[in-house]
Amino acid sequence: MSRVRFNPMLGEWIIVTKERASRPFQEQDHKCPFCPGQPETQGNWDVLTLDNKFPALSPDFPPFPLDSSIIMDGPAYGASKVIVYSRDHNEQFEDMDDKQIQLVLQEYLRVFRELDKLKGIAYVLEFENRGQAVGVSLDHAHGQVIAIPFIPPRIERELAQSRKLWESESTCIVCKAVENEFKSGSPRIIKQTKHFMSLVPFYARLPYEVHIYPRKHVASLIELEDHLLELGQIIRDTVKRYAEFFEENAYVMAFHTRPSVGEHPYWHFHIEFYPIWRDRKTRKYLGGIETGGWTYMNDSTPEESAKELREVV
Repeated sequence: MSRVRFNPMLGEWIIVTKERASRPFQEQDHKCPFCPGQPETQGNWDVLTLDNKFPALSPDFPPFPLDSSIIMDGPAYGASKVIVYSRDHNEQFEDMDDKQIQLVLQEYLRVFRELDKLKGIAYVLEFENRGQAVGVSLDHAHGQVIAIPFIPPRIERELAQSRKLWESESTCIVCKAVENEFKSGSPRIIKQTKHFMSLVPFYARLPYEVHIYPRKHVASLIELEDHLLELGQIIRDTVKRYAEFFEENAYVMAFHTRPSVGEHPYWHFHIEFYPIWRDRKTRKYLGGIETGGWTYMNDSTPEESAKELREVV
C-alpha cells in the first residue's frame, strides 16, 4: 500500500510507493501495452485514458484530512491516470497533425475536470515524461495525471510568490513577466502566437528550460477550452525544437494549474519544460548545491539557449 508521510524537517508531504519499483520496462521483443489490440486498448479510439496499473495514489483508499499536527502517515488516497496520445506507437507529439494534438489537449482537459471534482483532492498534476534518459519505462507517447491530497511543494512556493505580488501590487506575477518580455523585445522569446508565447525564462534554473504562458490571465485549462488547438500547436513547436536540437529528445513537461481547493485569483496557468541536457548530447546532472541546497546552477544563459532553440527550426 502506498503511503503519504509528512517530513517535519521541510514541512512537506511525500509519497512512499514501493509497488512502483516493480513496474516493467519495455524491451524490444515485448509487445507494447499501449498499442491497439492489447487487453487495455481494445476498440476504436484516437486518444485513450487508462488507470495506471502501478499507481502512486489510488481512490481505493479512503480520503482523510492531512493535518501534520495530528497524523504524519496515512494511505495514499488520490488517482493515477495515463493518457495514451495516439494509436501509432512511433508517433510523438512533434509528429502529430492538428487534429491529433487537439484531441490530446481535449483529453487532458476532460481528465482534469473529472479529477478536479474528487472529494479530498487538493491538486491535479498533469505531466509527460519523455525519453529513456529520463527513465521512461514505455516509449509509446503518453502523459500522466495524478490527483493528490496535498498541494505539491513547488506549487506552494509559486502560490506564495504569486499571492505576495498580487496583494502588494494587485498584479499577476506571470502577466507582469509576459509584459516585461514584450516591452524589452526580449531575446528569450522563442515563439509567439495570438494567445500564447514560449520562452526561456530570465530565471531559468536549467539549460533549455522552456515555459509556455497564456497571454491572458487564466487559472487552468478550463478557461482555455476555446484555444486548445493553439496551445497544442505551441507545445508541438517546443517539442519539435527539442527533437531537432538534442541527440535524444528527453524532458519532463508539467502543467502548472491552480489548486483544486480554495480561491486563487492570482494564479496564472502555464506549462514548464525541463530537458535534462546541458548541451546537445551531454546530460545535466544535479550536483551538491542543487540536490543538497536546492540552489540551481545553470550551465548556459537563457538568452543563448533561446537563440539556439529559435534557430534550430
